[in-house]
Amino acid sequence: MLGVFVKKENNLNFVYNQLDYNNGQLFDLVTQPSNAIGQDDWLNKGEWLVAAKKAGAEKVFFVDNNPIVVFAKCSNTREEQINCYNRLWSLARPRILFLECDGELYIIDLAQQPISINTDNEELEIIERLTQVKDVAKILQAFHRDNIESGKVFEHHRFGDLKHRADQSLISDLKTVRKELIEAGLCDDKVKYAHALIGRSIFIRYLEDRKILTKGYFEKVARQKSGWISLIDNPSSREELDFSKIHAIYPKVLQDKEFTYALFRSLSKDFNGDMFPDVDVEEQHVGLNHLKIVQDLLYGDVGIQKKLFFFSYKFDIIPLDLISAIYEEFYHSSPNEADKKSKARQDGAFYTPSVLAEFVVSRVLTAEELKKQPKVLDPACGSGIFLVEAFRRMVRYAWKNKKSSLEFNELKLILSSQISGIEINEEAARITAFSLYLAMLHYLDPPSILEQIKNGNKLPNLLVSKNKSSNHFNTILVGNAFGPESEYIRQVDVIVGNPPWGAPGNKADEITKAREKVILDWCKLKSYTIGDKEQSQAFLWRALGLLKEGGRGALLTSAGVLFKHSSTTQQFRNDWMSKVCIAEVFNFNHVRKFFFTSAISPFVMIHFTKENQDKKPVEYWSAKQVISLKETQSVLFSKYDRNYLIEQDLTDNKTWKANWFGRYEDTLFLGQLKRFNPLKNLVNMNCIGRGYQTYSKKHSGKMLNCEKTLNKISDKYNGLTFSNIPEYVYNLGPVEVYSGKKLIVNEGISEKGPNKGVIFSRYENEKFSFYRSIYGLKLTSDDETRYLYILGILWSSFSRYYFFNTTANWGLWNHKILLDELLHLPIPQNHDNKKSERVISIVNKLRNYQPQVYDIFHPNGIPNKEIESQRRQWETELDEAVYDLYGFTVEQRDLINDCCEVTLPFFYQPYDSVGVMPAVKNGDISWIKHYAEIFAKRWQPYLNEGEVLRANVHVGASGNMLALEFYPADIGDTWDLKPRDNSWGYILEEIGKALPKPMGTSQIVLDGIVYAISDDAIIIIKRNEKRFWTRSLAREDATSTLCKRMFETMPAKQELVT
Repeated sequence: MLGVFVKKENNLNFVYNQLDYNNGQLFDLVTQPSNAIGQDDWLNKGEWLVAAKKAGAEKVFFVDNNPIVVFAKCSNTREEQINCYNRLWSLARPRILFLECDGELYIIDLAQQPISINTDNEELEIIERLTQVKDVAKILQAFHRDNIESGKVFEHHRFGDLKHRADQSLISDLKTVRKELIEAGLCDDKVKYAHALIGRSIFIRYLEDRKILTKGYFEKVARQKSGWISLIDNPSSREELDFSKIHAIYPKVLQDKEFTYALFRSLSKDFNGDMFPDVDVEEQHVGLNHLKIVQDLLYGDVGIQKKLFFFSYKFDIIPLDLISAIYEEFYHSSPNEADKKSKARQDGAFYTPSVLAEFVVSRVLTAEELKKQPKVLDPACGSGIFLVEAFRRMVRYAWKNKKSSLEFNELKLILSSQISGIEINEEAARITAFSLYLAMLHYLDPPSILEQIKNGNKLPNLLVSKNKSSNHFNTILVGNAFGPESEYIRQVDVIVGNPPWGAPGNKADEITKAREKVILDWCKLKSYTIGDKEQSQAFLWRALGLLKEGGRGALLTSAGVLFKHSSTTQQFRNDWMSKVCIAEVFNFNHVRKFFFTSAISPFVMIHFTKENQDKKPVEYWSAKQVISLKETQSVLFSKYDRNYLIEQDLTDNKTWKANWFGRYEDTLFLGQLKRFNPLKNLVNMNCIGRGYQTYSKKHSGKMLNCEKTLNKISDKYNGLTFSNIPEYVYNLGPVEVYSGKKLIVNEGISEKGPNKGVIFSRYENEKFSFYRSIYGLKLTSDDETRYLYILGILWSSFSRYYFFNTTANWGLWNHKILLDELLHLPIPQNHDNKKSERVISIVNKLRNYQPQVYDIFHPNGIPNKEIESQRRQWETELDEAVYDLYGFTVEQRDLINDCCEVTLPFFYQPYDSVGVMPAVKNGDISWIKHYAEIFAKRWQPYLNEGEVLRANVHVGASGNMLALEFYPADIGDTWDLKPRDNSWGYILEEIGKALPKPMGTSQIVLDGIVYAISDDAIIIIKRNEKRFWTRSLAREDATSTLCKRMFETMPAKQELVT
């Protein structure tokens, strides 16, 4: 925690003004919609505004739709400060708290662990304590709105990790309790009872905190037996451990097993059996000792450390999606963590973080779509997180339009007419139903289930059944989305969800294999092609069939749907894309580890409609690892994360790869490379392949006919390290390649050391075998110079650029190049001229340069630093020689160099590579000068005679944003790019004159890029990071501003007069 001590009244108002939060997305908190909050803001932020109000906050600051900063006040006592912090900690998503306490101002990390009031040795630690207001403004500058929106506030390790955030802590606590229950005898086939007991107990606490279960409900059950009333009226023997101040009744009930299961049965009846089934069987296996362990959880007194945070959870505040967190923990019932993850991988089912569910639903359930009262379906709804978010969004929309809260029957109508789901796991389906009940009760006053029953309002049955009563909505089907049981489902308007990814594999259990067979049989029956038995592709087909014509779908799906290049996946794309119109694709590959820690598979979100694509463009967004996303787990995009795919081949996996980190000019360049012949035209296709494999003992290693073997190429220049041949091999590999001249290339990309993303390849002439991780090939010509010529191209930056932007795996799965991709490397045909001789000459220099390295035994040797410097010099010369060989233009060379020098380092080290360094800092203008000169050169033909462009540099938004203001000058005028002082307000005023709608700094920071053009100036504003100010982007920005100017100055169409 950063604490700032200020003796000043209304410190929060001081913060709002001095740190400029007022000019961003700062919202007052409400309990219901108001005219001050627009429709879209209420849809996207309303739930947070109500929850934060209930938690005691005053305002919340959002970055896009993500709550990042909370502002609150409390009295300056230890107890009140801790209570206030613990309540706001339960919000789980915001990261920063500004807390005003009687003139003192604290800034607190909301992801630090909560504190118990009853322990004297824990305090909210204060790092800074200042008394001068003038010093405060300086200290708090790090928390200026500009630094919040840009993410700069999270640099310099100011904040800890997220492991103590409320949602993360809950998962950790539940793991601890499960472990103790298993050790207490609920193991093996009884683990399911441990899961049911924990899950049910958490839900009851949830119901009790939210006043859905009141004391009257417990008393109704307690009247069944003498002594139970006194049990809940008198203090528990362990109540001194209750630090929560909730004084919940349920922990007291756990003292009596018979009372506990009577409560469970009552809840089962009142919740229509959708959440509390099989309590009779469970009761036979659960003992009082197990109930005591659960009681320990509720009192935060369990585990080796006797230190859980359960006392701090405020279930009337904590987000409803915690139900999904519990589902993640207990859906896969293996007691062993590794087995649980394996089962999840087989099923392809992983818990979806709420931030992703909110994002997906927001893309399809816009205010315009909600106006149509759409029917929404999730075909693999799991714990119901997408359906709950859809329901809540529908309620918020109706609430806003009605201008008053919805009645019980109005909420039931939304559930019955607009929500539906399919889920194969009955336990998960019941959690979905229960989650929807909670969401429904959340909007009622009173939420008490007993009061609603007294008023004649009975919760509907949501699980599909044969009962035809009016209170059976048949909302959730327990079954296989591909089975005959799903055929009765009518087509819907919108489909959302995160259906299973991947294929179960040969080691899957019989249940999983049977489920897979149903899917594959359905696809075969429908004549639908899917690649690699990929479930994502099957669900995209199923979604299409379940949608009405013109209906919309938004699904999280495996990236392989777009990136894999097998013939069957290619056929899937050809067929499926011929029937849909893709509106948006959001690529989360670079940031996947922040959302699915257990699932390493890359994923995308595809937003489509059931209609033909025709010539409609696709918005393709690619999330990048930035510090703010890492520290807040928010979904954040800037306009530079977007490419428009216009008349590009959407069925080609290379389209999606090239536009991931590349731009439109990259796709044009890669297309032009097709004029060169592929490498395979120079290769003897009978002497090529990957090395031997050792899966089984099929052949003797002696059949390799070699005395040594190479397991991996670890270096381009130094000697190879060989091993003894294996005793047995599964296959022999390309034996004919092992002897004589050959090129060998690592299948995998080298990602160790300072230069990550390097392709190791070599030309060798001695005899040795090699392992499967190496490709070997012979050329049709035995001329050594041909081998060196190809090797020079493989060693060049061009090959890195080409393979990174075209290969299916590099950057997504196992980072590697497939043999077929290697053979498609474009090769110039001019093998025998001075340009090729230059390439070969430099390759020979690099191969033959083997100096003695300086060390204690070789004082006359050359230091490693000098050796590497010499090699880098020759590598630079090799790049230029290869560029000359291909006849690349200056623009094309810049595309390659920008990728290898900026993009690839950023891909591997997104927080400290050259790409995220300031383009202008401390007066250094060397980086921005190249950009400015190239931009001006591109504009030169369109200027008046005798004019040139020159530029002024403006740095603003706390150093986060950079503006270049180009203006016409006379030929001979020199460049003066020294940053102007205190000129940001002037720039905002100037772009306000040039744009149809004025933009504040907040919107500029969030958008990431602004073009403003007037008769007097061209203003480019982007983030002050080098990756946004490269040579290639200078040309793109110049072209964009030229087009914008031409469009704006185009004469209006004249009507024809006859």
